[in-house]
Amino acid sequence: ELLLLWNHWLHERLASLAPTPSSLPPEKSCQISHFKSLSPRELETFKVAQDAYEKTMLQTERKCSSRFFHRNWELRQLPVSVRPVVLQAELKLTLEVLKAVTKPELDSVLAQPLQTLSQIHQEIQSCLPGRLNNWLNKLSEARKEAHNCLEASIVLNLLGILTRDLRCVAYGDLC
Repeated sequence: ELLLLWNHWLHERLASLAPTPSSLPPEKSCQISHFKSLSPRELETFKVAQDAYEKTMLQTERKCSSRFFHRNWELRQLPVSVRPVVLQAELKLTLEVLKAVTKPELDSVLAQPLQTLSQIHQEIQSCLPGRLNNWLNKLSEARKEAHNCLEASIVLNLLGILTRDLRCVAYGDLC
């Protein structure tokens, strides 16, 4: 029942964000399907970054109880047209937080993941019609959370974005 309410709210919200013909950007090519699987080398760079981050977490005391990316629904339960919107919001927040990481020991391990995520984010934007507002309340509210907790949540969710959400969006109806 909660999923039905979510879908109803989501459909209404997306309808309100629908662009008018005069506000549509020039047609871009959506090539998200080439992200159906990332190379083992690319996935390894994300795993290394996560492991390095977890190692730095052990050296600091954190008391974070919120998990922003935890949800009790699967992306595949949403309409295909909505999935890129969810992924775009996750990627945007992830990039904002990762670019603000101020741990010099993580600079080298985050460089490649940041580049890959930026490329995916650019591509996913070409798949979305018109301009998006931050409609995903949970992610918007995440910006109010303590930075170190938000940072931890983002880094620990990196592989989930790539192996769960990106793959689902790339597969479309076959997710």
